Amino acid sequence: MQIELNAFADYALNTFDYSADFEEDEFAVTFQGVRYYVERKRNHFAIHIGSEVHNLPRC
Repeated sequence: MQIELNAFADYALNTFDYSADFEEDEFAVTFQGVRYYVERKRNHFAIHIGSEVHNLPRC
Protein backbone atom coordinates (compact mmCIF):
# COMPACT_ATOMS: atom_id res chain seq x y z
CA MET A 1 0.00 0.00 0.00
CA GLN A 2 2.91 2.40 0.66
CA ILE A 3 3.98 2.39 -3.00
CA GLU A 4 0.43 3.21 -4.13
CA LEU A 5 0.19 5.99 -1.55
CA ASN A 6 3.47 7.52 -2.74
CA ALA A 7 2.30 7.37 -6.36
CA PHE A 8 -1.04 8.91 -5.37
CA ALA A 9 0.72 11.70 -3.44
CA ASP A 10 2.79 12.57 -6.53
CA TYR A 11 -0.36 12.55 -8.66
CA ALA A 12 -2.29 14.67 -6.13
CA LEU A 13 0.38 17.34 -5.75
CA ASN A 14 0.78 17.66 -9.50
CA THR A 15 -2.93 17.64 -10.32
CA PHE A 16 -5.43 18.80 -7.69
CA ASP A 17 -4.52 22.49 -7.55
CA TYR A 18 -4.05 22.74 -11.33
CA SER A 19 -6.98 20.87 -12.89
CA ALA A 20 -10.53 22.11 -13.40
CA ASP A 21 -11.66 18.54 -12.66
CA PHE A 22 -10.78 19.11 -8.99
CA GLU A 23 -12.19 22.59 -8.31
CA GLU A 24 -14.35 21.56 -5.36
CA ASP A 25 -13.01 21.47 -1.81
CA GLU A 26 -14.29 17.89 -1.40
CA PHE A 27 -14.19 15.25 -4.11
CA ALA A 28 -13.55 11.59 -4.78
CA VAL A 29 -11.08 10.16 -7.25
CA THR A 30 -10.14 6.66 -8.37
CA PHE A 31 -6.40 6.13 -8.84
CA GLN A 32 -4.95 2.78 -9.87
CA GLY A 33 -8.19 1.04 -8.90
CA VAL A 34 -8.38 2.55 -5.39
CA ARG A 35 -11.07 5.08 -4.45
CA TYR A 36 -9.88 8.11 -2.45
CA TYR A 37 -12.02 10.81 -0.84
CA VAL A 38 -10.16 14.13 -0.68
CA GLU A 39 -10.79 17.28 1.33
CA ARG A 40 -8.84 20.38 0.32
CA LYS A 41 -7.68 22.28 3.40
CA ARG A 42 -5.71 25.53 3.54
CA ASN A 43 -2.33 23.84 4.15
CA HIS A 44 -2.94 20.21 3.25
CA PHE A 45 -5.15 17.65 1.56
CA ALA A 46 -6.95 15.23 3.87
CA ILE A 47 -6.90 11.92 2.00
CA HIS A 48 -9.48 9.40 3.24
CA ILE A 49 -8.87 5.74 2.44
CA GLY A 50 -11.50 3.65 4.20
CA SER A 51 -11.39 4.68 7.85
CA GLU A 52 -7.82 6.05 7.62
CA VAL A 53 -7.04 9.72 7.01
CA HIS A 54 -3.65 10.84 5.69
CA ASN A 55 -2.65 14.50 5.57
CA LEU A 56 -0.70 15.49 2.49
CA PRO A 57 0.96 18.94 2.82
CA ARG A 58 0.18 21.30 -0.03
CA CYS A 59 3.08 22.99 -1.80
